[in-house]
Amino acid sequence: MNSDRAFIGVDFVVDFVDGKFGSENARKVATKAEEFLKKIDSSETVVLTLDSHMTNDPEFRVWGEHCLRNTPGSYLYGNLDKINAYHIEKRFYDAFFQSDLDGFLRAKEIREVYIFGISTDICVLHTVAGAFFRYYNITIIDDLCASLREEDHNLALNQMKRLYGVKTIKSGELVNLNE
Repeated sequence: MNSDRAFIGVDFVVDFVDGKFGSENARKVATKAEEFLKKIDSSETVVLTLDSHMTNDPEFRVWGEHCLRNTPGSYLYGNLDKINAYHIEKRFYDAFFQSDLDGFLRAKEIREVYIFGISTDICVLHTVAGAFFRYYNITIIDDLCASLREEDHNLALNQMKRLYGVKTIKSGELVNLNE
C-alpha cells in the first residue's frame, strides 16, 4: 500500500461505455478497469467520477443530452458500483472543477494520482490539467483509458506528457491482470 496515492477512474458511466457515446473499446477498457480495481490492495484510495448533468446543461449544446443526473446513463457501468471507492459526481470535463475531489484527496494527504478513464481526450485530459494545476504528481494508466477514436486517445496521451509532464504506465505494471 502507498498511503499518499489515489487511483482516479474517470467517467466509467453507462452513457460513455455502453450508451450514447459507448463503443466496443470502451466496454473492454471498463471491464479491464474493473478487474484492475478488484486486484489492487483494498486499503488503496480509489475515486470513481460520474459525469452527471442537470437538465439543459450548457454542455448539451456541444454533445447533446447525456448523463442526466439520477438516470441510468449517469450510473457506473457493470459492477463498478461494487468497487470500494469514493464516488464524485461532476458536471464538467475536469473532475476537480466545482467538485469535492481536491478536498477529499487533501484530507487523505494524497500527493500522487493515477488517472484513467473515458474519454482520454476530453474528461481524462481535463482532469489531468486540474490535477496538474493543484500540484499533484500524475501518472496515467494508459491501457485503462479509451476515446471514441484511437488517434484522439494517442494525441491526448502525447499532449498530457508534453503539457503536464505526466508519466504513463500499464495496469499490469501495478497488478497482474492475467491471473
